[in-house]
Amino acid sequence: MPSPSLDDLESMLREGEGIESIVKDMTWQDFEGIVSEIFSANGFRTFRNFRFSSKKKRYEIDVVAVAPPRIILTDCKHWSVRQGKSTGLRAAAEGQGRRAEEFASKMQEFGMLGVERWKRAAIIPVVVTLYQESVIESNGTFVVPVFKLNSYIEEVRSGLCDGKEVRARRIDEWQNQ
Repeated sequence: MPSPSLDDLESMLREGEGIESIVKDMTWQDFEGIVSEIFSANGFRTFRNFRFSSKKKRYEIDVVAVAPPRIILTDCKHWSVRQGKSTGLRAAAEGQGRRAEEFASKMQEFGMLGVERWKRAAIIPVVVTLYQESVIESNGTFVVPVFKLNSYIEEVRSGLCDGKEVRARRIDEWQNQ
């Protein structure tokens, strides 16, 4: 069965279905695809399953969303309700923050992103979840339910996340190191 498009989802939403009920039956791959499509619909270029190596370790970021001057590094968690999830989400958020640090240290090598001429870039790690969770931020990484992703993107676009401690580094800082 082909995964639903963003248009399919919008149609289901107009018919009264909630976003959580729509995406809960998707595979985790389809969930990542929908998150990527939401970023694309909001003007970001997206790259799925972005892999890189740093310090002899391999990393993967589910969705990299790029729109000057921001790069949002997204970890998609299609987790159902279960006990101990808060601890797991905090660990996932902290892991995403570490991946963002490593990404920042290697970013100049990622020519396919098209950011080599940017004067500055804010790198913003985020974890997107299926449901609203009790954890909304951990060590500078936000945890955002998919049904709030559009409003989160607007907050990011307005610069609200740029001034926060979100493990962001500027390109000009990397060049001076």
